[in-house]
This record gives sequence, structure tokens and C-alpha cells, in this order.
Amino acid sequence: MIRLNLDKCVGCGRCYISCYDGGHQAMEWSEKTRTPHCNTEKCVGCLLCGHVCPVGCIDLGEVKFKKGEKEHPVTL
Repeated sequence: MIRLNLDKCVGCGRCYISCYDGGHQAMEWSEKTRTPHCNTEKCVGCLLCGHVCPVGCIDLGEVKFKKGEKEHPVTL
């Protein structure tokens, strides 16, 4: 799941817009505080939100598998 550093966040909303338009609608937005929040049940860790963040306050945090999923080796 992603990790948000809200101390660096400038409240631009790019993460929310990118996730809503091109992702899994996992990013939620608070109009009152102008801050994003990640819905971990919907987030797939694509990091689209992090790529559009102008201040780099979003990165890939700890990878957790959903219930019933297991880690599988990837052959490249």
C-alpha cells in the first residue's frame, strides 16, 4: 500500500484526480482539510498517485497481500 507524508502535501489534489480517472478510485479526498486518504481495501499499489505528486509525498509503503493471496515468484 502507499505511504502518504501529509507534512509535505500541498493539497493540490492531483493524486485524487489521477486515481479517480485512471486508477481504482482508492484515493479519497477531504474538502475540509484538502488532504488525501488512501482506502487500503481498494488500493492495488499501482503508485499512479505518487507519479503525479509534485512534491513527492507519496511512495510505496509496506507491501501487504490481501486475505487469501500469497506471494508468488515472478520470472522476467
